[in-house]
Amino acid sequence: MTHTNQGTPMGDLLRQFWLPALLSEELPENDGPPMRVTLLGEELVAFRDSEGKVGLLSAYCPHRRAELYLGRNEGSGLRCAYHGWKFDVRGNCTDIPTDACGPDVLKRMGTTAYETREHGGIVWAYMGPAEQPADVPELDFCRVKPEQRYVSKCLMKCNYLQALEGSIDYSHISFLHKDLEGGVGKADTFGLGEMIKYSEQDGRPTIFCDRVEHGMQIVARREAGADDYYWRIARWFMPIIVVVPTAPGNVCRANIFMPIDDENCWWYRIRWHPERALTAQEIEGYKHGAFDYAELIPGTYLPKGTRENDYLQDRAEQRTRSFTGIPSAQLQDLAIQESQGRIHDRSLERLVKTDLPIVQCRRALLQAADELLKGNAPALASRPEGYRGRAYAITRPRSMELAQIREELANEQ
Repeated sequence: MTHTNQGTPMGDLLRQFWLPALLSEELPENDGPPMRVTLLGEELVAFRDSEGKVGLLSAYCPHRRAELYLGRNEGSGLRCAYHGWKFDVRGNCTDIPTDACGPDVLKRMGTTAYETREHGGIVWAYMGPAEQPADVPELDFCRVKPEQRYVSKCLMKCNYLQALEGSIDYSHISFLHKDLEGGVGKADTFGLGEMIKYSEQDGRPTIFCDRVEHGMQIVARREAGADDYYWRIARWFMPIIVVVPTAPGNVCRANIFMPIDDENCWWYRIRWHPERALTAQEIEGYKHGAFDYAELIPGTYLPKGTRENDYLQDRAEQRTRSFTGIPSAQLQDLAIQESQGRIHDRSLERLVKTDLPIVQCRRALLQAADELLKGNAPALASRPEGYRGRAYAITRPRSMELAQIREELANEQ
């Protein structure tokens, strides 16, 4: 499940979908410097051409295998620094200045190129068969104005599935992110509503999982006083996207875990509000490690907290204020998921009832990979509208059945 190179069952499954290649902000200007990109174990180079189109090519020139990253981005193409061969965003070779080559020769000298589209602040890439899906996923954050969203990413030194499983695990919240001080004003530390309050009061949620067309709907129910339940209803969009439950009226959030290779992934973290622009205070907090964001090394997407510095853990803080002593929820997640190892041995796990989403996610991915081997492509890959839909954190009377709550929320979409 964690091996994603081309030709592996899971690698071929992932290539059926549009996947995040990089943030739009990483290529800020036409004809600007290219950048190295590794996706699914494949070394690539990305560049924005003179017309603003993003190219995603094989990292190495097909002539003598020099790295195209070292080349010149000019005149609607990337020119190799070694002999000047030039390639456009489609991978077509448009110039071989060292030889008198006609159109037929140029046509044979092209390189691998992947289709890209920009949507929601992300450059999406399609790396699969020639019959590409109709369009990129119509996630809710992609359908709001730019000022209503904030998109970031952070390196995780573990495989994508390990990272993803942390985002669909709804029992760990009662411990990993626990604030020992508690008290007034501490209930909404992460801007999710009353999650912290109820997760501290009830550390044994009842978990429900439904396999649905888009992947899985995950529900965690907790006690909320004598008369109510607190419900968190999340969406996992196969294969790598999770929409996280938030209270109505709050900033919404989603996580995408994109494999770099078998042992590393990018954690794309998105915040958006469906009705208003994000405030300057909100954006400032996301950028500089406040709220629940890990602080990054300036000018990079690398967290300051790492295994080498114990993820900035403060043991005095752990005794008095924070369950872990690690600053920010994101860094707490990074610490735990990386601590399991680059690819942890799942045969050594001892799972319990609250791990149901983990089990169902693994089964769904394995089943989809098996179906693809039989020639049955995943239906969601060709249904961009199937990615629509929010995730909710709400309190409702105990008398309301889950089916009633789902119907109520469906009517609000």
